[in-house]
Order: sequence, then C-alpha cells, then structure tokens
Amino acid sequence: MTMAAASKRLLALCLLLWGVAAAAHPSPQSEVLLESRQDSIRAELTLPLDELKLAIPLDKLGDAALAQYLAAHIRPVAPDGRAWLVRLDSVRWRRDRQPADLLATMTLRPPPGAPLDRFSFNDDAIAHQVPSHLTVVALRSAADAPSRLLGTLHYGQRSVEVQGADPRWWAGCADLFRLGMQHIAEGTDHLLFLLTLLLPAALLAQDGKWQGYGGMRHLLAYLLKVVTAFTLGHSVTLLLGAFGTVRVPEQPVEFAIALSILCSAVHAWRPIFPRREAWVAFGFGLVHGLAFASAIRELQLSGARLAAGVLAFNLGIEAMQGLVIVLAAPLLLLLVRRPFYPRVRQLSALLAAAMAVFWMAQRYGSP
Repeated sequence: MTMAAASKRLLALCLLLWGVAAAAHPSPQSEVLLESRQDSIRAELTLPLDELKLAIPLDKLGDAALAQYLAAHIRPVAPDGRAWLVRLDSVRWRRDRQPADLLATMTLRPPPGAPLDRFSFNDDAIAHQVPSHLTVVALRSAADAPSRLLGTLHYGQRSVEVQGADPRWWAGCADLFRLGMQHIAEGTDHLLFLLTLLLPAALLAQDGKWQGYGGMRHLLAYLLKVVTAFTLGHSVTLLLGAFGTVRVPEQPVEFAIALSILCSAVHAWRPIFPRREAWVAFGFGLVHGLAFASAIRELQLSGARLAAGVLAFNLGIEAMQGLVIVLAAPLLLLLVRRPFYPRVRQLSALLAAAMAVFWMAQRYGSP
C-alpha cells in the first residue's frame, strides 16, 4: 500500500470516527430510590424520556397502558420466587429538565408471609430494548434517612438483591466508579470538548495561525497542562455540587457545555487563546463538573458514603478520560506531520462547531 493510499484511509477513518462521535447523544441513566414503609416499599423511578421512547411509543400510550407497562417491567421477587404486587401511584413528566425525565412513584407490596427486607429487585423498563442502559438503585429506611447505594443494573445484570443494604461506608464505590466511567464514555459533549481542544495540541501558534509540529516535548506539556486543568476544574464543582454547596439549573449548564465545545472548535481552526489553553480548560471544567454532580446528587447519599461515592465517581471519570487520551495521542502523533492534517483539523473543528451549535439551539429552546 502506498503512503498516499494509507494517508487517504487514515483521513477517511478519522472523519468517520469523528462523525460517529458527533452524531451520538449522551445516554442518561435511570435512577430508582426504594424507601421502606411499614408494610410496603415506595419506589421512585426517574426514567430519561429519550431512552424510554426507544423502548415504548410514549405518544400512543395512555396512563393505564403506561401503568401496565411499568408494572410488567418492575418486578420485585420474594426469596421463594413469588412476585410482589406492583402498583403505579403517580406519574409526572419533567420536561423542564434537559434531558427530560419521567418520574414515576410506585408501591411495591410483598406477597403474604414474605419478608419486607429481603427480595430481588428486577427492572428492565428501558434495558429490554436498550441493552446499554444503566439503572442506579438506592435504598433508604425512611423519608428523612440517608440513602444507601444497592448497585447498578446494566447489560447482563438485570436484578439486585435488597437486604437492607450494606452498612459499610465504602459499599457501592465500585458501582460508582463504573458509573463515572460510563458517564464519560456516553457523555459525547464532554468528550467532544476535550478532543476538540486537543486537535492543535502538537502545533505551534504564530502570527494568529497554527504552524507546524512543535515536537514531542511540546505535545506532552500541552496534554499534561490541559488534562490536569480540566480535571481540577470539574473536580472542584463535582465536589461542591454533590454536597449541595453549589446548585445551578441544568439547562444553563448544558448550554454552557455546548458553548465550551464551540469555543474549542474555533480555537482548533484558528488560535484564539494560544498558550492559555490550560486556563480555558480549567474554566470550562468548572462547568462540566456541575453536570457530573447532578448524576451523583440524585442518589441522595450523605456523610462518609457521599464522600467515598464522590471520590469513586471522580476516579471513574479520570480513568475513562485517561483512556481516551491514551488512545487519541498516538493517532494525533501519526496524523500531525502529514500534509493533509490541516484539512483533518479544520474539518473536525467544523463538525464539532456544527454539533455545538445544534446542541446550543436544542438546549436553549427546551422548556
């Protein structure tokens, strides 16, 4: 194979991968909060509408059919195999959020003679049609009691055992670590910001334009500064947001994340903040951290469990982020010294900018 043919294939592969990433959409998880009552369990389900629509046609579904559907896919089972009684109490459409959610409240009642504190909780309301969907399950003993993470439901794991929950403060950290990894893996807007900011990582800026390859030392210094700054930024607001110190409405946060992608795309086309990329990454990292915090705040953890959960969740984010950088850096090195790289960089910047503008319009126009 000639160098020209190899170069064309590399270009096609790069554009294909970037197009797939830009066309994707973040995949939010479901949350289930179980609360013990005197003779039943109250279940509060938060189901993302975009994912739920893939499992069932909501526009053709009335309240009675929706209740029947949820009762068929939320299945508590007693230790002896008998099914619990499941009743839908209320449904609320939360279209003011982005992405929008369906909030369902249900009563779960054990069969006669079955224990209230020992059962298997099964939930595939979305996962039976969307195998990659993640559901986080937590338990609390009363309305004002702290929550305990029971586990996550995902592909190959459609049920979780409920036995009063593990009382150890570090219980559930492994699930939160995986949740952090998945949040980045499926959070295309977070990845797109970082990858777009890395497009000119190996280049030198001069006279308002991107010039040639700056060398390995320049590339490594750029990667270290930008990734570290982004990590510090989102870690600060993840911590403050998860503990409830800082609360910002979701819609402006999501809009600001799309704006961060647009800024990094313009910079990838033409240097608008050369040698200040670390500060920009830190500033927008603060915004991205607020979005990360919303994923863990809804679990309603507290005390040592919350501190351990935030740490595990953040480590999961860093692990996936590091994996992306490790995979992206060799490709960047391979392409940056090719004569066609300016076209790859500019076209990638255009695709990222287009996706950012689309998201900004979508998030600004949502109620």
